[in-house]
Amino acid sequence: MNQISPPLEIPGAEAAAPSGYRRLTPFQLRLALILAVTLSAALVLTLTLTLVPPTQREPDLIRLLRGMVLIKGTIVLAAAALVWWRLGRPLAPDLAARYVAALCVSADAVTWLWGLHLIPLGSGVFYLGLLGLYLAGRRDPLLSGPGPFHSAGRIRERQA
Repeated sequence: MNQISPPLEIPGAEAAAPSGYRRLTPFQLRLALILAVTLSAALVLTLTLTLVPPTQREPDLIRLLRGMVLIKGTIVLAAAALVWWRLGRPLAPDLAARYVAALCVSADAVTWLWGLHLIPLGSGVFYLGLLGLYLAGRRDPLLSGPGPFHSAGRIRERQA
């Protein structure tokens, strides 16, 4: 008579469950990062060298531009180090894909810029990749959660 009915299943609850990020290990995510960046940069370098004629510029200008490309490469290495660190922690697969894709875009742009062809467009693609990394980081609860510098964290400190 007064029996308790079983709990109702909520449709789509398994899609929202946080256990989905356990499908890939940090080793697999980091291996995917290395392979994706390396293969995409190799493809862009091959296409650039085969399809773009060599540039006819002054040697001093070429050294200056290549130095600027090396600076952008250093920025990509720093971003790659941050993504490498982040892939070592539990992470949702879609967020990991965003990180890897955005890093590939920036790394490919640096590879493209090394050929010194369409420099403004290549620089725009480079910064587009960095913007993608920033937007992925904004959706990351580990990087954008409330902390000591977040306004909610300061309010809690004042109330305590």
